[in-house]
Amino acid sequence: MYLSYFGIRVTDLRRSADFYMRNFGLQPPPGTELPREGVSEQATIMLVDPNSGQRIELNFYPTGNPYAVPYVAGEGFDHLAFRVDDLEKFLGKLKTEGIHPEAMKHYQGPMMSTPNFRVAYIRDPDDNQIELYDSPGADPDKYHRDQY
Repeated sequence: MYLSYFGIRVTDLRRSADFYMRNFGLQPPPGTELPREGVSEQATIMLVDPNSGQRIELNFYPTGNPYAVPYVAGEGFDHLAFRVDDLEKFLGKLKTEGIHPEAMKHYQGPMMSTPNFRVAYIRDPDDNQIELYDSPGADPDKYHRDQY
């Protein structure tokens, strides 16, 4: 068994697809048509990280669809995590888009399985939480393997 993708509900499919493609380099699979502006029928788009192969499914449900329950930010969803090469540089790029972190933490010391772990949190257009992290001089994936 393996984790295939994360599916999240969005309120504007094209806006969300543009957000993840522009800011995180996610891409639709070859041959996939991007959603048009103002999609009003049920629609889904899968986006793929070309580096890791991880996928996210964006789902839009219009009024009248049985899945179109009132939207509550983060309902049934915790967060997405993106490992970045340089957290401060990446946050600088996001700042030019008007995106600012809501929290930042820097963990150091012998209690951590990685000696230097930096993390920041932002929100996407639908208020879903996104974790951004780096770990200069260490294997940041080891942190997550050891902690979970």
